[in-house]
Amino acid sequence: MRKSKFQFTDPKLERLEFVTNTKYDKDKFDGIVMESTTEVKSDDSNEAYVALTLRIGNSEEGQPFSILVRMSADFSWEQNLEKGLVESLLRSNAPAALLSYIRPIVSMITTSSGYPALNIPFIDFTKNEIDEE
Repeated sequence: MRKSKFQFTDPKLERLEFVTNTKYDKDKFDGIVMESTTEVKSDDSNEAYVALTLRIGNSEEGQPFSILVRMSADFSWEQNLEKGLVESLLRSNAPAALLSYIRPIVSMITTSSGYPALNIPFIDFTKNEIDEE
C-alpha cells in the first residue's frame, strides 16, 4: 500500500445545529432532503483549506428535523501533481473525506433525538461545484 500524494490534517467540526420540528407529520413525510456546499480557499502553494457544509432536512418543510453541519480540514499535495488533478481532488475527494467525519456525528445526533438514526448515503461529488476564494 502506498501513501497518497494528496493528504489532509486535523479535520475540525466548525458548526453544528440541530432542531426538531414540533409540527412534523410522519404521514406527510416523503424522504429527507439534503444539500451540500464545498468551499475551497487556496493560494499558489500546495495547500488548501476545504470546508463541507451539509444541510439536512428543514423544520419548516415537513421534515422531522433540521441539521446544519460544517467540517473542514487543511489539504496538501506534492508539488509534482498536475493542476487539473489537484482541482479534481479538491472538488470531489476532499468533500468525500470530510463527509466521512460528518456521518457518525449525524447518526449519533439523530439516534439521540427520538427519530431513527440517519445514515448519510455515499454522495457523488464528481460534479460538485465549489466556492473558491
